[in-house]
Amino acid sequence: MWEFQPCVQYAYAFLIARMWVECVFSGVGEGCRLQISPGSSKYWWPQCDDGSKPVIGQTFKTLTEGEEFYIKYAALVGFDVRCGSLKKDRGGEVILRHLLCNREGYKSVSGGTPNAGGHGVYDDSRPVTQKRRRVSNRVGCKARIVFKNDQTRGYWVFSFEERHTHVLCTPLSRQFMKVNRKLDFGHQAFMANCAKANVGTSQGVRLLSEFVGGYENVGATSVDFQNSKRDLRAYIEGCDAQYLLDKLSRKNEKCAVFYYKHDIDENDQLRRVFWADPVARRNHTVFGDIVSFDATYSTNRYKMVFVPFTGVDNHKRCVTFGAALITKEDVASYVWVLETYKEAMGDAPSCFVTDQDPAMRIALAEVYPTTRHRFCMWHIMMKVGEKVGPELSKDGVFRGKLNAIVWDEIQQPDVFETRWQALLGEYGLLDHNWFTQLWEARRYWIPAYFKDMILSGLVRTTSRSEGENSFFGRYLTHTSSLVEFYSHFESAVDAQRQIHTMLNAVCEGHFAPTQTDLKMERHALAVYTVTIFREVQAEIYAGCYSCGVVSVDGAGDVINYGIKESENQQFQVHYNSSDSSATCTCSLFQRLGWLCRHIFLVFKNNHVDNIPSRYIVDRWTRKVCLRAEFQYDGLTIQSNVNDDESKTQENKMWAEIFACVGLAITSSERVERLTQVIHQLKDSFVGETNGPVHHTKNNPMIQSYCGSEPVLAVTVKPPNVAKNKGSGKRFKGKREKAIEQSLKGTWNELGPGT
Repeated sequence: MWEFQPCVQYAYAFLIARMWVECVFSGVGEGCRLQISPGSSKYWWPQCDDGSKPVIGQTFKTLTEGEEFYIKYAALVGFDVRCGSLKKDRGGEVILRHLLCNREGYKSVSGGTPNAGGHGVYDDSRPVTQKRRRVSNRVGCKARIVFKNDQTRGYWVFSFEERHTHVLCTPLSRQFMKVNRKLDFGHQAFMANCAKANVGTSQGVRLLSEFVGGYENVGATSVDFQNSKRDLRAYIEGCDAQYLLDKLSRKNEKCAVFYYKHDIDENDQLRRVFWADPVARRNHTVFGDIVSFDATYSTNRYKMVFVPFTGVDNHKRCVTFGAALITKEDVASYVWVLETYKEAMGDAPSCFVTDQDPAMRIALAEVYPTTRHRFCMWHIMMKVGEKVGPELSKDGVFRGKLNAIVWDEIQQPDVFETRWQALLGEYGLLDHNWFTQLWEARRYWIPAYFKDMILSGLVRTTSRSEGENSFFGRYLTHTSSLVEFYSHFESAVDAQRQIHTMLNAVCEGHFAPTQTDLKMERHALAVYTVTIFREVQAEIYAGCYSCGVVSVDGAGDVINYGIKESENQQFQVHYNSSDSSATCTCSLFQRLGWLCRHIFLVFKNNHVDNIPSRYIVDRWTRKVCLRAEFQYDGLTIQSNVNDDESKTQENKMWAEIFACVGLAITSSERVERLTQVIHQLKDSFVGETNGPVHHTKNNPMIQSYCGSEPVLAVTVKPPNVAKNKGSGKRFKGKREKAIEQSLKGTWNELGPGT
């Protein structure tokens, strides 16, 4: 057996393996003919009809037309093309153009040194640092075409080498050839729409493959889409803030009621931005009596803090009034945000609900000195288990007593204070630091201190900000650019408003069944939304069947009723028959905006058929449902109008296409007719543009993502990555860790396939 040096052995083994692969696959290559030369060299000749194959002397009007012809030929027979050398005259016109088979030449081995023989075998004695394992398809193929420019004939085929030194791609493999993988405007627009709906690239490709009938018909691979998105983010990286502000500016130009404002730092970097569209501003005029806002983290790549303003609509759902992005959670930033919000909305809310952030507290006192400030009870009560220790956190009796004291909205402040001190004394918590802080801040969160405020019960049991943050979390991602973030925000708000529109439609065409024969209940059914009617209906029913009059005191028009609801609960109703006015010691109307069961019982006994108008709060009625057209600030606003006319036309086009597909899908003959029509339109469009449309870089993707052409001048730079208390790695409490651990256990039990 011959003995070789190790490097020669490797080269010899490589040549043997290559010959074996070529021999095995030589009979598999469809559409090509194998020829062995007298020197034992193998050549593969592509097989196709003569009209698709270039010939020497063939002329073309333009060089692009010739290149497209050769590329189509390559895609048909099964090889890729890459550009070769180019020669121009003094005027800059191309006079000679080489197009090569992409397997031309050889790939150099980085890190090695050629040996003395210089036959392509590299010395492996020197260490090679291999950064990435990559394969090469270069085999020194000589197939090529050369175009030459002749002033009399135009561009013509000067030289054409048809033979290849490798087997050509089989039909199943041709979908992965570069000539068959092109991200056109349709691909980019589809992926942009997926991104707006927070559908990732891989999921978007899977969805697109279902539309077109398989991955082989997509026209690109998942890696191509991912690379395109990567290149797009890299391209807009320095223009991100400018794209966002340009988009907001165009919306303002389209509709003057669209409000936005931004602030930059000394380095011209975006520091703060706020926006509110016409629908949001109109909603604030109706539902802006109680506003909740909180900071949300991990919503964009710059870690800017997302601050949405949230209210409650007439269906008891969250409604967004506006939003802001800030780089710092300091007093100055919150003051700027609140002053901008005040400028946009005009009217001051009766109450702001926040967490216990001290910067928010200082900023609210400065900007809204007459507005009540309330801490979110949900945030506070969620911390009880962590603050009291493991023993008390598991003590159900203690938790029950604490909840009974804290959540009681009927008690007076002095009663609360007595019960609170007694409970803490019973469990030895009077000197507990956290409970001491809550006691000092009791006027900011205990319901007993808000009995005098209208609709103070809107935020009694749930955290509106937490619900809003959870909702937006399904649309926002921590890797989003600013323009992506805004697109995701718009998608989230559209989904929120779609739910509101659906509930409005339910109010228009549906009526809940009544439970009594009272005309008062039927009147409530006609006035309130379905959601609120169910609340009012429960009070009317309880007034008829769960309450009783135990005392009547007074004479003439003014009567005091004693109403007993249970063994330990008795309430007083003050009723004036002259104007059907009534007040109850439970203060339900003041807290929630609809009458209590005790007053409904008094109305029933006094034969009041309709709810007096003074007790019908407009924010809960059907008449304030958002319509397709409304008036705001003297302007007529279309609630569902798209500010981008070209996008509207595109949406209409897709709607018509889906409608046609839906009508044709039930008949193979219709499908064939529709396909022929679309194919004819495609050919005509290609003919109008003198060949396939080529886009420069990512311009279509930029337009789909950003809603504009690439910017020419950047006046506002993106911010640096912010560092705030919730943007980095935070310490998790025992309760949160236990919840995560239980979820992991559930996942392990169910398995990833469930």
